[in-house]
Amino acid sequence: MVAKKEDTVSFLKTHGLAGTAIRKQVLSHLWGDGVALTQKEIEEKLPPETDRVTLYRTLKLFTEKGIVHKIVLDGETQKYKIAGRFRKSDHAHFYCTQCHKLLCMPQLDVNLSHLPSGFQFSSARLVVEGVCDNCSTKKER
Repeated sequence: MVAKKEDTVSFLKTHGLAGTAIRKQVLSHLWGDGVALTQKEIEEKLPPETDRVTLYRTLKLFTEKGIVHKIVLDGETQKYKIAGRFRKSDHAHFYCTQCHKLLCMPQLDVNLSHLPSGFQFSSARLVVEGVCDNCSTKKER
């Protein structure tokens, strides 16, 4: 499911952003089914003439505005997901190694209360890897 054009325009306005074509398209695809996508996966959904630098800048802006989470899976793979009601990315995510779905897991506590004296927290990234319920159910059948 792709978001309606009117929805994306009004959403962008609430974040103080103009509704440019690339912003509406990127937002629409990320909104779709709520699955986190890499920049390459987003690029593949856009018209072939889309400028890669403009896409990069759009994702960077969306991340800075708290519209999307940039989730680093490993040193090379980054996925983007609509922030939804979890505005900060300082919560855990679950990455299914079978279907490659990435899910927000705010119920998993990232406990920073045991930082050594003098250390100051700025951000945390926790990705739990395994097999999601959907994939594990398929294995049992």
